[in-house]
Amino acid sequence: MRKLSAAAVGAALVGIGLVGPLPSASAAAAATCADNYDNALAGYMYAYNGANCEGQLGLAVGNDQNWGDSASSFQGSDTNRASSVLNMGRYSQVKFFANPTTGSAFNPHICLTRAEGYASNLSDDYFMEDPVFGSANNSISAHIWVELTACSALAQ
Repeated sequence: MRKLSAAAVGAALVGIGLVGPLPSASAAAAATCADNYDNALAGYMYAYNGANCEGQLGLAVGNDQNWGDSASSFQGSDTNRASSVLNMGRYSQVKFFANPTTGSAFNPHICLTRAEGYASNLSDDYFMEDPVFGSANNSISAHIWVELTACSALAQ
């Protein structure tokens, strides 16, 4: 009887080993910016409501100088909601603004280069690299495509 019990326990352990470990909550984690970057459309920039490129707000191939209006790619409630951004542009950088672009020479901004690819959490990025101008998190109201020389502050 004792040998039978030991054999049954051994068979059960072998069976569990064949099935493998059960997935944990961390193993089933959501997509990351790297995943989204790999699947992004060439020539587009993306903005997300959450950190780590979760909760897509929208995407744009062109400029959108006012995310709060009802024109262009981003509209209405999209303004001041981005917490992460992704740049899959072909050659250009994306310049994000704290306010809609109205032709003013001064508007706090932050750029995301094509080489950077994405900024997964804007809470540690500041417009014009200066906390005085405020965090870029939940503060983007416009974007345009520019050459690198037009950027004085880069997202990280």
